[in-house]
Amino acid sequence: MTSAISRMNANLLHATHARADVERTVARLLGPHSMQAQGREPLNAELYDVALAHGGLAELSYGRATRIDFAGNAGQFLFRLTLAGACELSSGREHAAVTRGAISVSSPARASRIETSSDCRSLLLRIERNALEHKLADLLQATPRAPLRFEMSVNAAHRGAGVVRETLGHLHRMHAQCDGASTATLFGGDLTQWLMTMLLTQLPHSYSDALMRCDTRTPLPAHVRRARDHIDAHLDTPLTLAVLARVAGVSPRTLQNGFAQFVGQSPAAYVRERRLEAVHARLTREPQASVAQTMLACGVQSFGHFTKAYVRRYGHAPSVTRGRIA
Repeated sequence: MTSAISRMNANLLHATHARADVERTVARLLGPHSMQAQGREPLNAELYDVALAHGGLAELSYGRATRIDFAGNAGQFLFRLTLAGACELSSGREHAAVTRGAISVSSPARASRIETSSDCRSLLLRIERNALEHKLADLLQATPRAPLRFEMSVNAAHRGAGVVRETLGHLHRMHAQCDGASTATLFGGDLTQWLMTMLLTQLPHSYSDALMRCDTRTPLPAHVRRARDHIDAHLDTPLTLAVLARVAGVSPRTLQNGFAQFVGQSPAAYVRERRLEAVHARLTREPQASVAQTMLACGVQSFGHFTKAYVRRYGHAPSVTRGRIA
């Protein structure tokens, strides 16, 4: 694949050669990580980026055999197409060798290591964690109970890998034929929504089986969808059962029964899960933000109970999320 990214965009690392500076610049775009490159000479790394709604498309080459460690606390998923060279991925006991044409994924909920060859060049589609998990919830018609984790690598011959390669090639061609203004229009929110659906339905992950079962599931009733959409749009306001029932146009008992049957949890539990995701996303994006102010902005009133729920969901307190990203 001939890259349109590097031909049409400035190298963000053009004047950056010190290892620490390269690592810091790449981390701002791809998420927190540590980097170790072979040799002692200054790096001639390349990084190009095109913004998307809730993410972006980047091309990256370190120009040196390099080891990158992700701590598992990033705010986005990284879908990596190897354009040249090779890399090896590991997470816990899992290991995978990735060559040209294969797809690999770094999921924010798991720590991982990537070791690249000196000639490795990758195309990276980055999607915000909160946006992708919200799309997953839409497809499942229920809030995921555990973090979304994609398989680390997908062989080049896998059908889903072929779909992703063709999609990225199409994005390249679109970018090559557009100026800045038209690119911003074409690479808007609707495209990202489609991309997220494609990734969730074509690449293997921890909810693939659940999504297959959803193919025959009855769509959400109108009153449940109205209440759910209101929750998603008004997390910063009081969301009592009475308020939600009034928005949905049904009795509180009917709304509770509808959520139990079609969402798999109560309205209150859905509100709590969405606030957990919102607080986590904000602290990831804005590491300098006050934890208390972030909670209040997301409609949280009981800090103690919310913090306990946050620890159960993410394995650490909100203050730790902020500290890890800073």
